[in-house]
Amino acid sequence: MRTHECYQRGCHVLCKPGHDWCSKHEQLHKQEQLKRLAKYHQTDQYKQYHKQWQREYNKYDRDPIANKFYHSPQWTKVRDYVKRRDLMIDGSTGRALSDHDYIVDHIIPRRYCRDPYDADNLWLLSRRQHNRKTQIEQAIEAKPNGVNKLKHISKKTWKRWLNESIKND
Repeated sequence: MRTHECYQRGCHVLCKPGHDWCSKHEQLHKQEQLKRLAKYHQTDQYKQYHKQWQREYNKYDRDPIANKFYHSPQWTKVRDYVKRRDLMIDGSTGRALSDHDYIVDHIIPRRYCRDPYDADNLWLLSRRQHNRKTQIEQAIEAKPNGVNKLKHISKKTWKRWLNESIKND
């Protein structure tokens, strides 16, 4: 990983590898994100709708192997760990996520990674960003040598692609 300048506008301090902000601005950014998250209120009506939709998706549309994996106790523990580790912050945009608007996503798709429970291969994405990533994955997978390419796309590259697609919308 290479160092770069802090993402805070006007700050030219070099960040530690793997960080987006200098130590001063990283704390401020996390505090702002947590404040935004606290303001968000989820309605009971939405919760009920989403639960029903999820049940139907799991029963009729999802691959049975994936369904078994995503309902396993081991996955639940890893998923909850990643949620706490990432402080409910979207890994691609840095925005705060609400309890219903996040997905713990495999950077290298689950079906192609060596260890699907490896937390280093997991990050939080908003549902919107996850859907974008899935579409890009499907397009890459359909190309010659696509599976091999998917196995080697870095988190940094995904972050760039997902944020480019936002700007182009």
